[in-house]
Order: sequence, then C-alpha cells, then structure tokens
Amino acid sequence: MSSLATRVVLACYPPWFRERYGEELATLVEDLGGGPGVVVDLALGAARAWLRPALVGDEEARVRRRLQATLATTWVAWCVGIWSVPLLDRLLLDPPSPGTPQPVRTLVGLSGWLVVAGCVVAAAAAALLALRVLVPTRDRRLLAPLLPGGVLMGVEVAGALLLAQPHRLSAGFVTGVLVWVIGLGAMALAVAVGPVVTLWRAQPPVVVMRRPVLLAGVVAVLLGAVAVVDGIAATMADRTLLTLAGVAVGGVAALCSTLSVARTFRHYYV
Repeated sequence: MSSLATRVVLACYPPWFRERYGEELATLVEDLGGGPGVVVDLALGAARAWLRPALVGDEEARVRRRLQATLATTWVAWCVGIWSVPLLDRLLLDPPSPGTPQPVRTLVGLSGWLVVAGCVVAAAAAALLALRVLVPTRDRRLLAPLLPGGVLMGVEVAGALLLAQPHRLSAGFVTGVLVWVIGLGAMALAVAVGPVVTLWRAQPPVVVMRRPVLLAGVVAVLLGAVAVVDGIAATMADRTLLTLAGVAVGGVAALCSTLSVARTFRHYYV
C-alpha cells in the first residue's frame, strides 16, 4: 500500500483529532509502515473519531464539540451519500435493462427529489451559520477552506456546458471527459471537507449551532430515506456489484449521520 493511501486516510480524520494527535499518529504510521492492515485500521479509527469525538473541557466546551461533530459528520455523510442517486440513475436507467419494472424509474426519481429537499435543508443550515459566524467576522481564514470547492464547482459547470456541445469522438474529447470526471471527484472532496474545516476554525458558540443541528437531523432523515428508496430500486432492477456498492455507500453514510444526530439529540435535546 502506497504512502499516498496512508496520507489520504490520515487527512480523513476530523480537524480536532489532527490538531491534538495528528503528528503523533503520523509518526506511529511511519514506524509501522503503510500496509493494507494499517490503512484499514486508520480508516476505522477515522470513522470512530467522527462519530465519537473526544469531548474534553468544561460542559460548554463538550457540548460545542458534540454539536460541531454532528454538523460535520452529517455534512460529509450527505456529500458522500447523495452520489448514489446519479450513479443508480446511470446504471439502472441509462438505458434501462430489458424487463426493468416501471416503479424503478419512479423510485429513482423520488430519490432525486429527496436529494433536492435535503440540499435545501442543508443550505438553510449553512446559511444560518454563515449569517451568524462568517458575515459578522469577515475572517479570511474562515473563508479560505471554502474557496477550492467554489472554484472547482464553477470549473466543473463550465466544463459540463462545454462537453455538452456537439463533438467528434476523438482522443482530445475523451481526455477532456476524463479530466472533467477527475475534477468532479476533486470538487466533491473540496465541497465536503471545506465547510468542516471552516466550522472547526470558527468555533461557533452553542447557541449558534442549535438550530443548524436540528436541521441536520432533517438531513439525516432524508439521507436515510434516499438509502432506503435506492435499495428498493436496486432490488427490483438487475442487481450488479456496482449498483449494490452504490447502495451500500449511501446506506453507510446515512447510518453514520443518523448515529451522530441521535447521540447529540439524546444528550443535549431530550
């Protein structure tokens, strides 16, 4: 396993963990090497760190970190989980396999509308945080992590419009499509990670995060609904390893988000 894989997995740890234990963990990994077993252990450790953050300090600090962890986990889970919808749409309906039941098209369409609803709710939560944190402070250090995602989003939209124009199938066109797909992955990563870094740097007070966390609960419910609908659609259609993998990724993302939200609600809202 390459050192690139270990660096990527180490970067997946939440900011609070990297701040406190990042150098120590990197040194330990360097001593152990970057074998497949080490990478798997690191990935599991990153998941545990997101779902069970170390809540140290006084009561207010612990509550703040718990709310931050739930907002961050739900945001990343949403950014990961919603990709199952275009993937299944492409695999199941473009074009549909012979004998594909009509309800499959309906279910995939329903997943799309659930994603739209979740994006609206997530945007509302982000707007609440931006109005209470980013706008008053105007701190460039908080805006910097958001810039790569915004820039890549603009580039990808421009690339999609360009590729949608009539083209002859050529090596240049295929290369352009490949670059666009790679950029799409980079954009997804930047959009998922950037707001998490900004949230951690901002350290907003508890009162500012309470309403966004409630909205995060709605996002988790919608993400779970997407996973269920996608699973039913994949079951009714021709199941392949790729479709099942897409459903599994969406299901794991929904589970992580739901667990984090449920833990926060149980301790601080009930």
